[in-house]
Amino acid sequence: MKKEVLFKLRYKWYRLTHWEFWPMWAVYFPCIFYYFWISLKSRSFGFFKAVNPAIAHGGMTLEDKNFVNRLLPQDYRAKSFLLKCKKKPDEIENIIRENGLKYPVILKPNNGCRGRNVELIRNRESLKMYLENNGNEDLLLEEYISLPNEIGVFYIRFPNDKKGFISGIVEKKGITVTGNGQQTLGELIQYDLRYHSFYPKIFHNGGYNINYIPDSNEKILLSSIGNHARGATFYDVSDKISTKLTDVFNEICSSVNGFYYGRFDVKFNTWEELENGENLKIIELNGAASEPTFIYDPAHSYFFAVKEIMKHWSFMYQIAKLNKKKGHHFTSNEECWKILKEFNPFLTSSRV
Repeated sequence: MKKEVLFKLRYKWYRLTHWEFWPMWAVYFPCIFYYFWISLKSRSFGFFKAVNPAIAHGGMTLEDKNFVNRLLPQDYRAKSFLLKCKKKPDEIENIIRENGLKYPVILKPNNGCRGRNVELIRNRESLKMYLENNGNEDLLLEEYISLPNEIGVFYIRFPNDKKGFISGIVEKKGITVTGNGQQTLGELIQYDLRYHSFYPKIFHNGGYNINYIPDSNEKILLSSIGNHARGATFYDVSDKISTKLTDVFNEICSSVNGFYYGRFDVKFNTWEELENGENLKIIELNGAASEPTFIYDPAHSYFFAVKEIMKHWSFMYQIAKLNKKKGHHFTSNEECWKILKEFNPFLTSSRV
């Protein structure tokens, strides 16, 4: 009992002293004043609509992921299929077979953010369980990309420029534990300060045995979902930005008319192949609501994060101002209020 109490105290202190786990409102509070300032300069709280004219509200709200996916060249994106609500397992398995897919696959809400209800579906049983809990909304079925590395690439292009630039890159590492030959997988998660909140949720789909004892130094990847709110650790690898890599994303974006600002979530094999535009798949594209997620590197300070958020909002404001001159409109104040209400549950939630 004493061990449990001491660990809970350590865990609470860890969460308090590591800002990456703070609620969104706490992270963004000082940035809101800057948002008000650029809204006053643009004479609209909804200037973000003109940032990416190709996407509803520029991608600030919970956009249609299926629509956004189809803006991208097929060669670069994962196969995905829109599932209308209340689809049955047999119907979904037919779609899987007819399109040359197989288990595992990814299921997620077609309108969602921050990793909400994103699941790796390993078999029919986990498919049925997922639909029982989430079948009353439109879903997106995606092929599972087994490439070993995942990054988020933040891309920006000003409307009057032919080419853009990469402002930062985040590397995402899923929940991984290292065995010691004594503790079970469950104990390794339960008593890990970073992963504690995922015990026993990480074992709910039966993919791993909670009582398995890994050998000493045996590494086990328990979740490959590259989302901070789902346990992934983010590392700033912006030093990997190169002319060749920027050229790859300029090429991809050259065919996406009306996209200027956002983050590509990408899986790839090796950095060398990525720079050559080979063996990569875009698993998601996010617009105006994108975070420069490299800020969540545990080595970065809270003040670094605030500075980068405001820096990227400044880019967004500049793009919107240029696009307005080209005839694109801003979101009305009434629509802004609706968007704020959509985001409210996410603003009050914690990161993990």
